[in-house]
Amino acid sequence: MAAPLQFAPFSSEIELPFYSALFASKIDHDKLDESARNVLGLYEPRAEQPEASCRMQILGNALTTKSSPLGTARAEGFIKNLNTIEAFKNTDKSAMLHTAACQIWDAINDGTIYSIPSLLCSFVVLSFADLKKYKFTYWFAFPALHSNPQWKRAGPAQHFDANESTELVEAVGTWRYSVDNREHGFFLAKKFRGPDPDVAEDDCPKTIDYTWKIASLRCFEEGFFNGVPDDDCYVAFVDPSTYPEGPGWPLRNLLVLIRQRFRLRRLNILCYRDTQAKRHEARSVVLPIEMDAIADLQIAQMPKVTGWERSRNGKLQAQQANLGEYMDPCRLADSSVDLNLKLMKWRLAPDLDLNAIKNTKCLLLGAGTLGGYVSRNLMGWGVRKITFVDSGRVSYSNPVRQPLFEFDDCINGGKPKAARAAAMLKRIYPGVESEGHCLSVPMLGHPITDEAQTKSDLDKLEELMREHDAIFLLMDTRESRWLPTVMGKAMGKTVMNAALGFDSYVVMRHGAEREDESQAALGCYFCNDVVAPADSMRDQTLDQQCTVTRPGVAAIASALLVELLASLLQHPSGQHAAAPQPTAGFIPDRDPPEHPLGLVPHQIRGHISTFQNLVIRGHSYDCCSACSPKIVAAYRQDGWAFLRRALQEADYVGELSGLAEVQRQAEELAGEVEWEESDEMEEV
Repeated sequence: MAAPLQFAPFSSEIELPFYSALFASKIDHDKLDESARNVLGLYEPRAEQPEASCRMQILGNALTTKSSPLGTARAEGFIKNLNTIEAFKNTDKSAMLHTAACQIWDAINDGTIYSIPSLLCSFVVLSFADLKKYKFTYWFAFPALHSNPQWKRAGPAQHFDANESTELVEAVGTWRYSVDNREHGFFLAKKFRGPDPDVAEDDCPKTIDYTWKIASLRCFEEGFFNGVPDDDCYVAFVDPSTYPEGPGWPLRNLLVLIRQRFRLRRLNILCYRDTQAKRHEARSVVLPIEMDAIADLQIAQMPKVTGWERSRNGKLQAQQANLGEYMDPCRLADSSVDLNLKLMKWRLAPDLDLNAIKNTKCLLLGAGTLGGYVSRNLMGWGVRKITFVDSGRVSYSNPVRQPLFEFDDCINGGKPKAARAAAMLKRIYPGVESEGHCLSVPMLGHPITDEAQTKSDLDKLEELMREHDAIFLLMDTRESRWLPTVMGKAMGKTVMNAALGFDSYVVMRHGAEREDESQAALGCYFCNDVVAPADSMRDQTLDQQCTVTRPGVAAIASALLVELLASLLQHPSGQHAAAPQPTAGFIPDRDPPEHPLGLVPHQIRGHISTFQNLVIRGHSYDCCSACSPKIVAAYRQDGWAFLRRALQEADYVGELSGLAEVQRQAEELAGEVEWEESDEMEEV
């Protein structure tokens, strides 16, 4: 008695790029959506050891492509990627397999299987992608309908010789060019004996006494085998198995089709294992098979189904791939840096434009306490270009307060702050583009001592500011912020400013030039001053020279400053965004209402002593020493000549801006006021 056929089951073979594509799709597109997605599977005859054969290949582009490489057969699959491992474990695996099998069964019964024979090799993937740990848990199922009664061997396996195999491969290759790639895995073949009306006798010499004819499965019902001896008729499938007489998994569903549609109980199965490159090796196998006689070949109900893939140890269980073991550490860091940001778009802020923040080039003037905290927060938002400017060196008092420095940076006079801060950012995240420049920012009240060096510093500062989009003013002194404020306004840059007191801070954005003349421009850091900046360090004691603040103030101000920039970049008007005007007892949640991050205030003034923040809007001042039209115009027109005069002549900026005239007028008015003195004052 002949033994039932034994089939070599499929095993999954996933390319590493597929994992990356699936992770990217989950983060950027699918998010919380657990809907099934189409995935393309491929299989082919390969010269492998039997145990390593019958592979279902999932290539890197399997989620997006519908084309199959030459020589491969296509399989129709879908993947259901769940949000939690609990959902993965609790999924009804039997129901999922049954649903996939129903699709095959229905296609066989209604005839659509003839248009999409690749459905006979359908598969499903249940998965969970741990995006933080880069672990992919998955389980493949290759639904196979059972045949009852089972098919058995009806004779010994047969093989073709080299000439027959060569002609067969040529015929199959020609046929494939004429049909959809979904038909490549299953076909009919027959030996046509006699003169071929489609080929002239002189076209090619015949090496065998017959001609191979290939056709699609649908041609069976059109009489493709009519008048052809049974021994010359073959139902064929691309067989990925290399077991000598053990056909691959695709045959299982094909046998159900043969019984249900062809009404056959005895036939020759051609296990097509040849390739174009090695067609002379004649690997294909012909298996004569039959089933026991039954009253009715028609199957009334869908047969039983099986197909969940076994793990490497032979158990029915899910498998796990740890991608962290294979990924380049730098690429792993790139993906991880953006993960938390992209998760914001899943539910909390779906309209957040992360690229607007990521692509903003940031120039940090000051690499100390504020500069260190600001840079770390910028990296947290995914900013890739951060440049430091600072003329100082790391001192022993710095590392405990300034997060980018260590004890070793203080030895031998200290390393340059800007260069060391940039190097530390690269240590933290190699993907950041960071550099440091050691130069002094020219300051009002500090006369020029080396004109060539000052001119060089100015030229370099101008170059850096033109190359960057957002300029952060994070220096220690008030006067050091003056020149970058002037330059930022003249260049139309986004200027972000943070300044600290002992237990207070101010965080603000400087107003850009108005696009709408009907709106008042926002002020800068100097718009509330009644005098031009001067040397604030002269005649000061040590506690006045150092930045003496409560340790947490810098971190709070830095975080607010970066969050303010992020909100500004999300506003439709960008740096021209109007600031909300808070009213007593009411502050809007969002402005405009569709803003993904809320408000874009002008200033935030905070006090740690009372743990309060005040949101303020201030208008620009026509006589401001930094952003008034006269000052900006003078810088644009004269450049270095303007700056040299401003540094050398103490009253120049005040006179040019109009502040000096305002002071004179105030003094005149004060002189005209008659003060009444009380008796007590007279007695004193």
